[in-house]
Amino acid sequence: MKFILSLFLLCAVQFTYAQENDTRYFYPDYTFEKGRIELMYGNNVVLRADQHPDSKALDTLKIGDPVTIIEKGNTTTHLNGQPSYWYKVKSKKKVGYVLGGWISLDHTEINGKTYMSIFAERDDLLYLRTRVLSKDKSYYGHETPLNTYMVSFDVKDNQGLKEIDGMYIISMHAEACGVEGGKAYLFDDGMRLTETIRTTRVSDAGAFWFVENIQFKDSEYWEDNTVYFSQELGEYMDDSIDWTRSVTNRVMLTWDGEKFTPDVSKLNFQLEEEE
Repeated sequence: MKFILSLFLLCAVQFTYAQENDTRYFYPDYTFEKGRIELMYGNNVVLRADQHPDSKALDTLKIGDPVTIIEKGNTTTHLNGQPSYWYKVKSKKKVGYVLGGWISLDHTEINGKTYMSIFAERDDLLYLRTRVLSKDKSYYGHETPLNTYMVSFDVKDNQGLKEIDGMYIISMHAEACGVEGGKAYLFDDGMRLTETIRTTRVSDAGAFWFVENIQFKDSEYWEDNTVYFSQELGEYMDDSIDWTRSVTNRVMLTWDGEKFTPDVSKLNFQLEEEE
């Protein structure tokens, strides 16, 4: 049963792996940890005296302001298409309550910019809203449709690609076998975030796996403005003799400052053997 176990581990979110790699996983009902310092995603958000939108205003919180989580409240208010719990927090000036939906799930700074995200729901579809905050407090953002309810984030520099300052990578983790996960790559050109390319990852225990990957420049000999895109389709043939079979396609993509060519969505990869 070695291969079935291996596929189960591929399908499931591995919290042990996350802990070892300092990865934080997030989902719509994520609870902020007591004592943790988070940043405000919302701008001009009112800090209130109690867990109600009509309670006394104590302060106004700006995007990027740090707040220390004191405790999760016991009431919710609808925000961004979802019920959002109130949190008791400490700002620089006051202690009060703010809706958790206005607090960034995570924040990462690179090259003087801070990347932040929150969940939103519309027409029964889940989205991730991301903002890039500059040192001068100006910001811009992007809304990304999600395939799954569990995500993690990574921020990188331009990885050898011209005309971009960095990239925000959203990993969508499949909660069960057969559910489509993958990654969405948002490129930051200094004025906007744009979803430039997306990869897919899906598997079914004891049956198959399908994995797409992007490989960025990893040596000085690698030509600038190029990446490698790969697709692998594998199947489990006979567990008793550890027999698997897979087909991999790999292609070089060239970045022109706005898009990759060729367009992988239009390539006819042969992922199955012809009869």
